[in-house]
Amino acid sequence: MASCLKNIAMLPRVFAPGTRLSKQTLTSIHTRACAANVSVLSASASQMTPAIKTCFYSSTALRSWKTLSQKSHMPLSLISRTQLRFNSNTATAVAATDNTSLTSLKVHNPQYDESGNELTVDITERAVKQLKHIAARDQNPMQALRITVDSGGCHGYQYLMDLTDTVNEDDVIFEKDGARVVIDTITLPMISGSKIDFIEELIGSAFKVLANPHAAHSCGCDTSFEIKI
Repeated sequence: MASCLKNIAMLPRVFAPGTRLSKQTLTSIHTRACAANVSVLSASASQMTPAIKTCFYSSTALRSWKTLSQKSHMPLSLISRTQLRFNSNTATAVAATDNTSLTSLKVHNPQYDESGNELTVDITERAVKQLKHIAARDQNPMQALRITVDSGGCHGYQYLMDLTDTVNEDDVIFEKDGARVVIDTITLPMISGSKIDFIEELIGSAFKVLANPHAAHSCGCDTSFEIKI
């Protein structure tokens, strides 16, 4: 009780001397005084007078409400940071998804073998990068690498490659990340399953067809091959 009275004495003098205070006003003053004194909160309830009990329970209720409020409501600053982190992660996830979709191979006018398997080729990242560089250099976004197989070379058949922006009805277009490779329906069965790469060497750089599963033998420069029978 002495602690409460001490705190009451420290409250601002807002009442004139001799003013009669109501019971409600006194209770309010007791509550403020006890709330400011932590030692009262730890006192035993059995040792409290009715007035101090009122102070204790009012202060305890106030503390409980503050604690519940802090747990139930996240500060706006924290919400903003959390939202920013969420948006950042979402953006990262979306970017990753977009990159995957961009690097996946798209086939226009797909062809299939007798067993129903799709005839396709793989385009390496080096080939994609070089094709995009050529398209940007020539300012022609429709620029594509055309691959055909013709008779000739030291092994009977040879790969012919050319840049084109023309597509015929019997052409199959393989597109990867904006880079395009065009192969006609006669050539495709002879090179399906191959890898289209761009090789940089001291003697020169060129697009090449590598790992052709339909080639029994090939020359050292990978421009001529013998078809498996």
